Amino acid sequence: MGLLAEKRRQYILHQLRSKGRIRVTATARKLGVTEVTIRRDLAYMEKKKLLKKTYGGAVLAGPLEIAASVRFRHTKRVHAKKVIGELACQMIENGDIIYLEAGSTCNEIVPYLRQYQDLTIIVNSVNLMSRLHELTRHKVIITGGQYRPDRMDMIGPVAEATIRQLSGFKAFTGADDISIHAGISGADITTVSFARLVLRQASEVIFVGDHTKFDNPALYKIADLDELDYIVTDRKPSPVWLKTARQKNITLVYPKE
Repeated sequence: MGLLAEKRRQYILHQLRSKGRIRVTATARKLGVTEVTIRRDLAYMEKKKLLKKTYGGAVLAGPLEIAASVRFRHTKRVHAKKVIGELACQMIENGDIIYLEAGSTCNEIVPYLRQYQDLTIIVNSVNLMSRLHELTRHKVIITGGQYRPDRMDMIGPVAEATIRQLSGFKAFTGADDISIHAGISGADITTVSFARLVLRQASEVIFVGDHTKFDNPALYKIADLDELDYIVTDRKPSPVWLKTARQKNITLVYPKE
């Protein structure tokens, strides 16, 4: 059985980021769908300016076309992310030091930061920095490092050196997936490596992710479930999750019916 459209398009973008181009025939075979299905996906993604179709395949449009993958993530489950952003901000108090990872869910926390006083906000994301620069009542620390246009973030030794000098902050982190047995995990090894370091330095860890992130572990582990203090999501988790959270002393935050 083939993957759902959203998963197929995530895969296509990942392949484009890592290889620069994809072929319709090979992609259809890999995903277990017809070539017609892949061509429809490519047509949809080209309309969203995420790629450029070529004969028999596709490439990233232009010079990564203003961070295509970032734009793509920002179009997915927007309402769920806004719900999570509003709930997550309840973990913040005046004077806090917080870290916001470069994902699109943390992007939805930013509008709620206006209500607080004297925050120190750590980011490794140019996208987040572009939104935070107007919040002049807060201090902003940007890690520096190697810039990745496809993610609009900064990684590498310089970014890691900055994080190693910081501690005592609340880390708001997303991930590709969260699982009871596998913890939180991601598909991009460089992002995962940096996230591990951030969580080691943090005094409190708040996972933010919508219901589709649950119970589908990605390739690289970021952290065990025990390392999380809060899980903020857009729907009430299953009874198994509620029980596990109680056992591990994790606070689950979700919209109350």
